[in-house]
Amino acid sequence: MRFAVVIFALLLSACQTLSGLEKPEVSLSSVQLEQVSVFEQQWHLVLRVHNPNDRELTLNSLDYEVFFNGERFARGLTGERVTLPAMGDALVSTRITTTLLGTLQQLQGLQRLDEPLDYEIKGKARVAGVGFPLHFDRKGQFTLPDTLPRAR
Repeated sequence: MRFAVVIFALLLSACQTLSGLEKPEVSLSSVQLEQVSVFEQQWHLVLRVHNPNDRELTLNSLDYEVFFNGERFARGLTGERVTLPAMGDALVSTRITTTLLGTLQQLQGLQRLDEPLDYEIKGKARVAGVGFPLHFDRKGQFTLPDTLPRAR
């Protein structure tokens, strides 16, 4: 009986600790093509992670997917621990790999390189002290001339 009371008290305090915890907001800060080979490309992504909470959070990892103009571009995973200041931002660098065929299909769907490109990044954040992942989903736009060399 005492054991059950202790477990109940721990669960209750855990719920109170997590009540009001808002999920981090993740957006795409930059995309750069790093390496190209016959079969695949390696991209460097910088993600901006915003902590809307009034307490510091330690981000253990991000498991995410990036979509451009509604089409899945790539999946990525970070493993670097990052401290998110209360009500603040942190930049997280990560790398993803795409196939040549997938990249060509993505570029084929673009009308003009100088028009804004719609993106969506969604996934889950694992935060220290939180027993379940916090899901995120963010949409935005950027233009390719800032991220890729233009063909002339």
